[in-house]
Amino acid sequence: MTLRKTLTRTVVPLAALLLMALIAAACVAPVAPADTGMMEEEMSVLTVAVGQEPTHLEATWVAGETNCNGCRNIMEMLVRRNYETGEVLPMLATSWERLDDRTLQFTLREGVTFHDGAPFNAEAVATSINYMWTADLSQTLTGTIGAELTAEVVDEYTVNVAAAAPDQILLEKLYFVVISSPKQINEAPETYASKLIGTGPYMMEEWRRGESLIMVANPDWWGNDDPEAAGGKISFDKLIYRFLPEDTVRAAAAQAGEVDVAQFVTPDQCKSAADDPNLRCEAAASVETMFVRMGNQGLFSDRRVRLALNLAIDKASIIDTILGGAATITGQIVNATATGHNPSLEPYPYDPDEARALLEAAAADGVDVGQEFTLSSRQGLHAGHVEVVQAVAGMLSDVGFNPTVAVMPPDTFNPAFSHNWSELEGQPHWVAIHLHGNEILDVWYSYANYFVCGGAVSLYCNDEMDVLVGEGGALSGEARDMKLQEAGQLAYDDVAYGLIAHMDLAYLVSEDLEWTAKLDHRLQAKEMAPK
Repeated sequence: MTLRKTLTRTVVPLAALLLMALIAAACVAPVAPADTGMMEEEMSVLTVAVGQEPTHLEATWVAGETNCNGCRNIMEMLVRRNYETGEVLPMLATSWERLDDRTLQFTLREGVTFHDGAPFNAEAVATSINYMWTADLSQTLTGTIGAELTAEVVDEYTVNVAAAAPDQILLEKLYFVVISSPKQINEAPETYASKLIGTGPYMMEEWRRGESLIMVANPDWWGNDDPEAAGGKISFDKLIYRFLPEDTVRAAAAQAGEVDVAQFVTPDQCKSAADDPNLRCEAAASVETMFVRMGNQGLFSDRRVRLALNLAIDKASIIDTILGGAATITGQIVNATATGHNPSLEPYPYDPDEARALLEAAAADGVDVGQEFTLSSRQGLHAGHVEVVQAVAGMLSDVGFNPTVAVMPPDTFNPAFSHNWSELEGQPHWVAIHLHGNEILDVWYSYANYFVCGGAVSLYCNDEMDVLVGEGGALSGEARDMKLQEAGQLAYDDVAYGLIAHMDLAYLVSEDLEWTAKLDHRLQAKEMAPK
C-alpha cells in the first residue's frame, strides 16, 4: 500500500470534504505509475503539493528550492548545512581547506556515480561548475554567488574552486551550487534545461509540464551506505511533486487525502484541519522576509516617496488578518540568524497621514506621485500572497499612490523582474512584493543581490552603500558583522526598500508521515519517512 493510499478519507463533514476533493480533482490529473516493475499498489509513493512549477531545470535554477521544488532530491552539492547550528557539513566533498582568500580545495567522496552512470570525480565537478558560468547560464547563479566561480582539477578526487574576487563566505555559498553529470554536459547539452541528472537519492523520471515532477528511488545512491553523512535515507520508491499554485487547492488536496504534504498553507487552513485525525499542521520560522522591491529609480528616486510607501503599509493588519499571526514585523531584510543583522533597526511605523503629507510635499516639488505603476507578485509565493498584494495596493492607493495589481506565473514574473536598474530605461515601472530567503545566513548575500548598483536584480543604486557592502564582504568575524550592520543602517535611513515581515511557513502533513520543517524549509524526501 502506498503512503498516499493510506490517506483516503471516509470521515465527515462529508459536504465540505466533497467540495474540497472536487476542487483538487479538477485541478490535478491523476498520475500513472512509472514502469518500475512493481504494481502501483506495491509502491511506496510520497506526494507533495507545491506552489510553483520551475520555469526550467538548469542546474543554475536548482540553487533556490522555491524555484525548483523537489529538485534537491535529484541534485547534490559539495556541502550541505545544518540549519539548527548553522554548521557547514560535508556532502559530495568529505573535507576542504582554504588555500587563499578566494580559493578552497576540496577532497571528494569516492565511489559516487551520476544517474547516467558517469563517475563523480574532480573532472566532473570542474566540468559542472565551469559550465554553469558560461555566458548563457550565468545570470541566476552570479546573482546568488556574487561573482563567477571556476574549478580546476588537482587530481582525481581533489578540486580547487575559486571565486573571481576575495570571498570570506565562499564555502557557505557552495550550498547553492549543485553538481550535474559531465556526460550530459558534454554529450547532450540540449537536455540541460529539461532533464536533471545528479547524484542524489532520487532520479528524475518525468516532468509533466503544468502538472508534476516525478522521481524514482536511486538504488545506487552513495547515501545508502552512510545515511548520517548524506543527511537522510531513501524511504519511498517514488516521489510526485504536484504543482498547485492556489493555497486553497493545496489544502483541499491534503484534506482529501490526495497529497501527503501541502506546502505553504494559512493558519486558518491549519485550524480547519485540527479535527482531522489524518492531518497535522507543521509550522516553523523561516529565513524568508516579505519585502517590497521598489528601489530608488523612477518614481521612487525621491526618498520622501520611498518613505511614504513604507508608512502607508499597515503591517500589523496584514499579519493579523491575512497571515494569521504567522509573521513578525521587521525593519530589515534578514532576521537574527544572519551575520549583519542589525538589532537596533525598528520597523517603520504605520502612519498614513504622514505618508500623504510626504507625497503632497514631493508633488509640490514636481514629482508625479500619481503616475501608475504595477504592483506584482509571483504565483504560489506563499499562502495568502494574493490577498497581501491586494491589501498593500489598497493601502498605497489610500495615501495617493496609483498602483495596479498583477499576480504573475513564474515564467512571466521571473523574466520581468530579473533585471538591474540600468536595464529598465523606457520600461514601465514595476514594483514587486517578494519573499527573500537568506539561506546563506549572511546579509551580504541580500544586499549584493538587491541593494548595490551592480546587483543582478537591484533597482537601488547608492555609491555609499556599494562601499560598505564591498568592505563588509571582504571581512570576517565580528568586523564583518559590524560593517554589514552599518550597511543595514544606511539602507534603513535611505529607505532602500519596503519592509513587511519575517515569515513563518506552514504545511498540512499526513499523520502517517514523519517530517519536521526546518529553518530552510527544503522539501527533501530523504528527511521524510512513513511512521
